[in-house]
Amino acid sequence: MDTAINGTVATGFGNPYEFVVTPVADWSMYQMALFPVLFIIPTEILALICDLILWACGVGLPLLPRGKYPPLEFKDWSYVWFNRLCVLPFISFLIVKAVWSARCVVWDMDAMTFSNTVIAFVVVFSLSDLTYYIGHRIVHKVGPLYNFVHKHHHKESHPRRGWVDTCNAHPTDFFYTGFCTSPCSCLWLLPTGTVHIVAVAVAMHAVMFVGALGHSRIDLNVGVFNSRFHAGHHSMTFCNYAQNIELWDRLFGTYKDLPMKGAKKMPLADAFKGKYADKVE
Repeated sequence: MDTAINGTVATGFGNPYEFVVTPVADWSMYQMALFPVLFIIPTEILALICDLILWACGVGLPLLPRGKYPPLEFKDWSYVWFNRLCVLPFISFLIVKAVWSARCVVWDMDAMTFSNTVIAFVVVFSLSDLTYYIGHRIVHKVGPLYNFVHKHHHKESHPRRGWVDTCNAHPTDFFYTGFCTSPCSCLWLLPTGTVHIVAVAVAMHAVMFVGALGHSRIDLNVGVFNSRFHAGHHSMTFCNYAQNIELWDRLFGTYKDLPMKGAKKMPLADAFKGKYADKVE
């Protein structure tokens, strides 16, 4: 493995992420320039896809307590872009280092099986959501922690901007959310050689994409995934603590369904402009 890393550092070829696990002082100028390309552009492409889905569907969930969508302020946009351009790449950097050293991860592409790819993805995706459920519930139970870390994110009682509202959080909040929902929060629990790197990569990007959908007003239901599930947490606060699936909240008795009565359509452009929306019928 070390030989592979050294070869990549020397030649610049091979797995483009391998240089990340070497000391930063040893990075070449090319690798420093490559870092934002590897860790910012892929997430921004997924964010764009999510935004296109939002534009196509409009805003379709109930508008609930407040009849107005307040526009984002300077502080909100500062958090959004700082988290997207600084915090997220740093989290990704830590994830790559953690995954590289995880004994459960299989790197050989010829060793892919249904078990270490499909089943492993389901396990990793679900366990990382359990990690977030625990941390998220603690933040809501401890007043000073909530006020400092999480309160800003709950300014939106019904998020609808997708990735923008996902990133509209205090950087400390965004960091712990990103770490808890990432695969590295649970890989240490799994037996050696049971998770293929493809499953890890898919889980990482799925978490981001599903998180963005959860901060929209789209009503999408697939198995234990319900896009209005997290919207219910923002509207009712003390429920639906998981990020991606309903499983853990249902098991621990903290699940609540977001009412669909009075659902209205609202173009995403109007949501960004802070225009008034129809109230629930």
